[in-house]
Amino acid sequence: MGIWKSIENLSSCEALPLPPPYQQILLIRIEADGTHWLVGPFKELIKVATDLRGNESLWRVLSSKKVRIGLRKSDEPPVNLEQQEAYGEYVRGADHGTDFTARRVDPVATPFRANKPPVNRISDYKENVKSFWQTRTPQSHHIVEFNHLAKLGMSNEKGDRESDYQRLPAVLLAAEFHQRYISAILKQTHNWDRESLQSKLADTYDSLYLRSPLFLPLWEISKIILHDAGIETS
Repeated sequence: MGIWKSIENLSSCEALPLPPPYQQILLIRIEADGTHWLVGPFKELIKVATDLRGNESLWRVLSSKKVRIGLRKSDEPPVNLEQQEAYGEYVRGADHGTDFTARRVDPVATPFRANKPPVNRISDYKENVKSFWQTRTPQSHHIVEFNHLAKLGMSNEKGDRESDYQRLPAVLLAAEFHQRYISAILKQTHNWDRESLQSKLADTYDSLYLRSPLFLPLWEISKIILHDAGIETS
């Protein structure tokens, strides 16, 4: 059974009938709170992400299905917002003096630096950083990194298999959440050789997607992809 057929057979999976040009977009239900992740082939989700900048009706459809693109209610696509190209000089935000630590006793997800107490995001206290991320286009994130699969010889940048770059399963994420949380956690793996990937990859995605009940459906999809790559998970 192929990768996409296996994903479609998950009990959490629901097809999302969108008009052309969107084809293989899926809703993956999060049991913890009844919201959904938006999952599809990497290339197709890039199209969705780009269109969300100026297509308010598309976001209304996704909102009606309780699609989330991050962990915060403020993680929303920048519909009809002009993109801010850089941080610029720091500007104090309205929450500059607020300490959110006490509100994170039971964090939604394990902090990036789990051995340190939760700290505010820089966008919590710098207004220009907040507006920068709010205006960034959402991003299509390979649920299992293409570079990992390519080093294992299981994925090709220009191929057309389900395991290749453009067709690999991806999830739509807010830019700040993607780059400053998910990618920051995976950064430690970028220099691993093939042997290290074969021995550590299952634990890497286990530790990433078991950091929160909200990520559990992404772990289920990861296991399908890793199995296709010959890596067994518990």
